[in-house]
Amino acid sequence: MANLTSIVIAISFSFATGFFTTLSYVEKPVWGLVFDSDNPRVTDENARLIHAELKRIINIAPPTMATVVSSGTVLVLYQMWQQNFGESALTVAVWLFLSMGYVISQLRARIAAVKSISSDGDIDDVREGLGGLVTIHHMGLIATSGVVILQTVLVVLL
Repeated sequence: MANLTSIVIAISFSFATGFFTTLSYVEKPVWGLVFDSDNPRVTDENARLIHAELKRIINIAPPTMATVVSSGTVLVLYQMWQQNFGESALTVAVWLFLSMGYVISQLRARIAAVKSISSDGDIDDVREGLGGLVTIHHMGLIATSGVVILQTVLVVLL
Protein backbone atom coordinates (compact mmCIF):
# COMPACT_ATOMS: atom_id res chain seq x y z
CA MET A 1 0.00 0.00 0.00
CA ALA A 2 1.22 3.46 -0.84
CA ASN A 3 2.07 5.92 1.90
CA LEU A 4 0.64 9.41 2.21
CA THR A 5 3.68 11.07 0.61
CA SER A 6 3.31 8.99 -2.54
CA ILE A 7 -0.38 9.78 -2.82
CA VAL A 8 0.11 13.53 -2.26
CA ILE A 9 2.80 13.56 -4.99
CA ALA A 10 0.35 11.96 -7.42
CA ILE A 11 -2.37 14.42 -6.42
CA SER A 12 -0.09 17.48 -6.70
CA PHE A 13 1.12 16.59 -10.16
CA SER A 14 -2.41 15.58 -11.21
CA PHE A 15 -3.51 19.11 -10.33
CA ALA A 16 -0.63 20.52 -12.38
CA THR A 17 -1.52 18.21 -15.28
CA GLY A 18 -5.13 19.36 -15.11
CA PHE A 19 -4.03 22.98 -15.15
CA PHE A 20 -1.79 22.44 -18.19
CA THR A 21 -4.59 20.50 -19.90
CA THR A 22 -6.98 23.40 -19.36
CA LEU A 23 -4.43 25.83 -20.78
CA SER A 24 -3.95 23.53 -23.75
CA TYR A 25 -7.68 23.56 -24.53
CA VAL A 26 -7.82 27.35 -24.21
CA GLU A 27 -4.84 27.60 -26.56
CA LYS A 28 -6.15 25.06 -29.09
CA PRO A 29 -7.03 27.66 -31.77
CA VAL A 30 -3.36 28.75 -31.84
CA TRP A 31 -1.58 25.38 -31.62
CA GLY A 32 -0.28 25.99 -35.12
CA LEU A 33 2.00 28.72 -33.75
CA VAL A 34 4.09 26.09 -31.95
CA PHE A 35 6.05 25.25 -35.08
CA ASP A 36 5.49 28.36 -37.19
CA SER A 37 4.60 31.81 -35.89
CA ASP A 38 3.41 32.70 -39.41
CA ASN A 39 1.11 29.68 -39.72
CA PRO A 40 -1.74 30.78 -42.01
CA ARG A 41 -4.19 28.42 -40.27
CA VAL A 42 -4.04 30.62 -37.17
CA THR A 43 -5.95 33.83 -37.74
CA ASP A 44 -4.66 37.10 -36.35
CA GLU A 45 -7.97 37.51 -34.52
CA ASN A 46 -7.55 34.16 -32.73
CA ALA A 47 -3.94 34.98 -31.89
CA ARG A 48 -4.96 38.31 -30.36
CA LEU A 49 -7.90 36.75 -28.49
CA ILE A 50 -5.87 33.91 -26.94
CA HIS A 51 -3.02 36.33 -26.17
CA ALA A 52 -5.48 38.59 -24.31
CA GLU A 53 -6.95 35.60 -22.43
CA LEU A 54 -3.52 34.47 -21.27
CA LYS A 55 -2.62 38.00 -20.19
CA ARG A 56 -5.66 37.96 -17.89
CA ILE A 57 -4.31 35.00 -15.91
CA ILE A 58 -0.58 35.63 -16.30
CA ASN A 59 -0.21 37.17 -12.82
CA ILE A 60 -2.12 34.38 -11.06
CA ALA A 61 -1.22 31.15 -12.87
CA PRO A 62 2.59 31.11 -12.58
CA PRO A 63 2.72 31.59 -8.78
CA THR A 64 -0.01 28.97 -8.30
CA MET A 65 1.78 26.44 -10.48
CA ALA A 66 5.14 27.27 -8.87
CA THR A 67 3.67 26.48 -5.46
CA VAL A 68 2.15 23.18 -6.60
CA VAL A 69 5.20 21.99 -8.57
CA SER A 70 7.67 23.14 -5.89
CA SER A 71 5.73 21.37 -3.16
CA GLY A 72 5.49 18.25 -5.29
CA THR A 73 9.22 18.40 -6.01
CA VAL A 74 10.07 18.63 -2.31
CA LEU A 75 7.88 15.59 -1.72
CA VAL A 76 9.57 13.70 -4.58
CA LEU A 77 12.94 14.38 -2.91
CA TYR A 78 11.56 13.28 0.45
CA GLN A 79 10.13 10.14 -1.13
CA MET A 80 13.53 9.35 -2.65
CA TRP A 81 15.16 9.63 0.78
CA GLN A 82 12.29 7.75 2.43
CA GLN A 83 12.70 4.85 -0.01
CA ASN A 84 16.51 4.81 0.28
CA PHE A 85 16.96 6.03 -3.30
CA GLY A 86 15.15 2.99 -4.66
CA GLU A 87 14.71 2.56 -8.40
CA SER A 88 11.05 3.58 -8.50
CA ALA A 89 11.48 6.79 -6.53
CA LEU A 90 14.68 7.60 -8.40
CA THR A 91 12.96 7.11 -11.77
CA VAL A 92 10.21 9.56 -10.81
CA ALA A 93 12.77 12.10 -9.60
CA VAL A 94 14.97 11.82 -12.70
CA TRP A 95 11.97 12.27 -15.02
CA LEU A 96 10.79 15.26 -13.00
CA PHE A 97 14.16 17.02 -12.97
CA LEU A 98 14.97 16.37 -16.62
CA SER A 99 11.56 17.27 -18.02
CA MET A 100 10.64 20.15 -15.71
CA GLY A 101 14.17 21.52 -15.64
CA TYR A 102 13.90 22.71 -19.23
CA VAL A 103 10.36 24.01 -18.76
CA ILE A 104 11.36 26.05 -15.72
CA SER A 105 14.49 27.38 -17.42
CA GLN A 106 12.41 28.76 -20.31
CA LEU A 107 9.22 29.77 -18.54
CA ARG A 108 10.15 33.24 -17.29
CA ALA A 109 11.28 34.48 -20.71
CA ARG A 110 8.25 33.01 -22.46
CA ILE A 111 5.86 34.55 -19.96
CA ALA A 112 7.60 37.91 -20.39
CA ALA A 113 7.26 37.63 -24.18
CA VAL A 114 3.47 37.57 -23.75
CA LYS A 115 3.16 39.82 -20.71
CA SER A 116 5.23 42.68 -22.12
CA ILE A 117 3.33 42.97 -25.41
CA SER A 118 -0.12 44.43 -25.91
CA SER A 119 -2.58 42.03 -27.50
CA ASP A 120 -3.36 44.84 -29.95
CA GLY A 121 0.34 45.42 -30.69
CA ASP A 122 2.46 44.19 -33.58
CA ILE A 123 0.92 40.92 -34.74
CA ASP A 124 4.29 39.31 -35.43
CA ASP A 125 5.33 39.89 -31.81
CA VAL A 126 1.97 38.65 -30.52
CA ARG A 127 2.17 35.45 -32.59
CA GLU A 128 5.81 34.76 -31.74
CA GLY A 129 5.36 35.26 -27.99
CA LEU A 130 2.17 33.25 -27.97
CA GLY A 131 3.75 30.37 -29.89
CA GLY A 132 6.60 30.18 -27.39
CA LEU A 133 4.28 30.14 -24.39
CA VAL A 134 1.97 27.54 -25.96
CA THR A 135 5.01 25.34 -26.62
CA ILE A 136 6.23 25.53 -23.03
CA HIS A 137 2.71 24.79 -21.74
CA HIS A 138 2.62 21.61 -23.82
CA MET A 139 6.05 20.64 -22.51
CA GLY A 140 4.79 21.24 -18.96
CA LEU A 141 1.80 19.02 -19.69
CA ILE A 142 4.08 16.22 -20.87
CA ALA A 143 6.38 16.66 -17.86
CA THR A 144 3.66 16.67 -15.20
CA SER A 145 1.61 13.89 -16.78
CA GLY A 146 4.79 11.80 -16.96
CA VAL A 147 5.30 12.29 -13.23
CA VAL A 148 1.70 11.23 -12.55
CA ILE A 149 2.03 8.11 -14.70
CA LEU A 150 5.41 7.08 -13.28
CA GLN A 151 4.37 7.86 -9.71
CA THR A 152 1.13 5.93 -10.02
CA VAL A 153 2.56 2.88 -11.80
CA LEU A 154 5.95 2.58 -10.10
CA VAL A 155 5.27 3.85 -6.59
CA VAL A 156 1.58 3.98 -5.68
CA LEU A 157 0.50 0.70 -7.27
CA LEU A 158 3.62 -1.35 -6.53
